[in-house]
Amino acid sequence: IQHTTIPDHTRTMTMMAARKDMFLQPSWMSAESYGLLLLLLNGLLFALMGMFLKLCSNSGIPSTELVLMRSLVQGFFVLILLCQMKPISVAQGGPHYDHVVTHNAQVKAQADDDEAGTSTDLLALLPQRPLLFTPFGGTWDVQRLVIVRGIAGGVGFIMYFATMKLLPLGDAMTLLSFTPIFTIFLAAFFLREPILLSHIMATCFSFAGAVFIAHPTFIFGSDGSHAESSASQYGWVGYLTAILGSFCGAAAMTLIRGAGKIGAHTLHLLASFVFFGLISAIAFGQLKVAQRLDGLWYVPSQPDIWFYVFAMGMTGTSAHFLMNFAVQLAPAGLGSIVRSSNIVWAYIFEIIIFEEVPRFTTWIGVACVVTSLSIIAFQKVQDEQQKMGGTNEQSALLDDNADAESEQESE
Repeated sequence: IQHTTIPDHTRTMTMMAARKDMFLQPSWMSAESYGLLLLLLNGLLFALMGMFLKLCSNSGIPSTELVLMRSLVQGFFVLILLCQMKPISVAQGGPHYDHVVTHNAQVKAQADDDEAGTSTDLLALLPQRPLLFTPFGGTWDVQRLVIVRGIAGGVGFIMYFATMKLLPLGDAMTLLSFTPIFTIFLAAFFLREPILLSHIMATCFSFAGAVFIAHPTFIFGSDGSHAESSASQYGWVGYLTAILGSFCGAAAMTLIRGAGKIGAHTLHLLASFVFFGLISAIAFGQLKVAQRLDGLWYVPSQPDIWFYVFAMGMTGTSAHFLMNFAVQLAPAGLGSIVRSSNIVWAYIFEIIIFEEVPRFTTWIGVACVVTSLSIIAFQKVQDEQQKMGGTNEQSALLDDNADAESEQESE
């Protein structure tokens, strides 16, 4: 990411083109704030996906098979969109995009100069090819980030599913909440994003909220439940997959942000996740160790299980699209903190759907997460006010200069 560069005017045009697609963005909200708002909605969708994932897991479907099913559902929609969407830059369409733009510009220029309108073969405009011809990006700078993002996302998703199955829910959610901490430091090192005091405070409150809500056994002790005793046999593997999953998630967030800065399309990021998610699911699913820990693949026969699988795929696809789009707009560190709000939504569904009785510490955790989000919101409001103040001062200065010039001309 550090060595990947792109001209400032190209980056500006890419961001302007991306903002044209944000038809639901309020006029008073900046792109970064809009991205953070989408990530908050993304947390809700990911929690929904987790709820359907738990319903599928209760039926005994291995986690690697669930990743395969989830990737196939997402791949179906991504393939349709890749066939429909056209590139808007060389970073998305490659040399062919540049060739078509140059050719069509020559045609239009010749048509303007030729009054008769009949001259050479250049009078035929060329269409742009769909993104299907460049599924991982149009240039090597984009492709390498998109490919690495796909590998990190695919492996991270396997680690996430394995952690949820091998560890008690509280331990898994707590350890997976290390993702914002990893993301802040990765984004600062690779993307040069600043680490502010408000970011550190929000991260601490977010992690504390995850601890209080998840109620991990390694802090609060075990309640002797069957789920915890059955998970303890391979607990050390679960703790390893949790840390690896958190790091892979942080790397994916950082890579998405970096790829967005050099003009990658959201569909490129989604396609790479589907491709490497399928490879990771098949590769890990065929390992003897994974089969011993996770179980053998099988085809479910109950209709309700297939409904849960389809719902998991749909909510996961929607959440993944929002994440890959929004992280390109918002800072990776802040975006990762906002995404961690999904633990609140997850426990709301635990209470409503699975009739779990919340502890007192759960409410403390919810308050911590809300405080974390409030800190981020307050920081963004201050940033917006400073930007507006700077814009107003610049406009006033330009008006003063214009008035001075007009007075000199009149004299």
